[in-house]
Amino acid sequence: MKETLPPSSPKVTIGTAAFIGIALPLALYLSGALTILGIEKFHYVLAGGKRFATFPNIASHLGISLSYLALVLLHVVWFLGTPASAYSYPKFSSLLQRAGLFLVLAFVAYPLGNDIYLYLHSGLMNLSTINPFIIQAGAFTSELSPFVDWKQTSTYGPISQRLFTAAAVLVTLHPVLAIYGFKVFCLLAHILNGWLVWKILPSNIRGKVAIAYLLAPVLLMEQVGSAHVDVFVSTSILLTALCLFKGLYSRAFLPIWGGFLTKTIPVIWLPLLLCFLVRKRRWVNLLLGFLASIAIAISLWKTVLPNLAAWSSLLNPGVVGQYQSSLPALLRAGLETFKALALAAPSPAAQKYWLLQFSRYLLVGFAAFYAWVVLQIFRRSAYSAMTLLEDMGWVALVLMLYATSWLMPWYVSILYAIAAVLPSAWLFGLTVLMFGVSSSAMYWLVGDAGLQSLVAIGLPTFTMLAGAWILRGEREPGTGEELRVEG
Repeated sequence: MKETLPPSSPKVTIGTAAFIGIALPLALYLSGALTILGIEKFHYVLAGGKRFATFPNIASHLGISLSYLALVLLHVVWFLGTPASAYSYPKFSSLLQRAGLFLVLAFVAYPLGNDIYLYLHSGLMNLSTINPFIIQAGAFTSELSPFVDWKQTSTYGPISQRLFTAAAVLVTLHPVLAIYGFKVFCLLAHILNGWLVWKILPSNIRGKVAIAYLLAPVLLMEQVGSAHVDVFVSTSILLTALCLFKGLYSRAFLPIWGGFLTKTIPVIWLPLLLCFLVRKRRWVNLLLGFLASIAIAISLWKTVLPNLAAWSSLLNPGVVGQYQSSLPALLRAGLETFKALALAAPSPAAQKYWLLQFSRYLLVGFAAFYAWVVLQIFRRSAYSAMTLLEDMGWVALVLMLYATSWLMPWYVSILYAIAAVLPSAWLFGLTVLMFGVSSSAMYWLVGDAGLQSLVAIGLPTFTMLAGAWILRGEREPGTGEELRVEG
């Protein structure tokens, strides 16, 4: 019998080499600039200097933001312009070797924001047996207190707290060492996520999509470079997808709960999963998932979340009345423009009231959209696990774009995990890619709240509307056969 040889590793084409030739210098600069800025900022604030949110001067602002935006745009052009057949990797290890240098650069890059200090501060609270869901961060003093922006109780769940605590052990040696200790977790989780994408997708497309996922600048910047916990939410999404595509519906509850215990947003997917099981009449799976959920909730109530205030901490009450890259922020910018032009404008108290009311109406609108999605679960002639996962993606995307008053550049990163394993969901995938572009542009547009909000919301919205018009008449995504999971 003739032996079948494994496919050879993909060759580097002239086009790919050209993209690497542009991307690598930009990545080297970005990693170096972030590291220099981060270390200087650490010592500056530690010495009593005034804390700044992102950039200390125009040079670092333009250099970092434009190089990052250029990398994101380059990645989109490369991904949309190269065939999947050019990236047929026989093993994940060979794919990982190709991405290795960019992964190292992302790991070396110092976190751009201040969230990492809040993570470690919470870890120090845990080490001191102080519950961060009950005691506010501002009520606890540590050597990282000068770097902590948010003085409220923690918005990050118990799984995140365990990781914060493990990294915070290194603070006694040096805070910077603790930061890179936490980044080890983020890097390993990102590599795991790339492997899960590679594992889930069919062999004819998984090579390209997996390496595109590993090298996505939004993920390298936000989940590895800046070490946001969203990387672990992405892990929960991909594990959920794996369970759904394999028909392990009861087990799918566990990664969703794991995501929620990392960061709150996955909680919005639990009702969709419940309705999916009702639609499929998988009563045993439904009962097992329901009982597991009750058991998890009770164990949390008996331990780290002993009262309603602790649970509500996970909803991030500190951002109520604050607006960033959102429709309320766009409205506020418009009202301030009226005021600057000496036109009739509401008083500060009236403006605050209008914005709060507008934010509530947006949440009501999201609730209506969510109810419509739930209704479609029962009304569609066919409804598969792929459709469910796509609906999970859409409800998260709509929540972020239109109902979230406080939108940060890294929120979009979790949507990449859903788009990566739904290659047939073209409209969702394109919208996510453009959402990634608009999110990366937030750093460049910082300081102009109106334009920042317009771009952050406008670009993905235009893509969604234009894409829906172009793709009209196409087969409804997600109603075909289940995605075949390799292995």
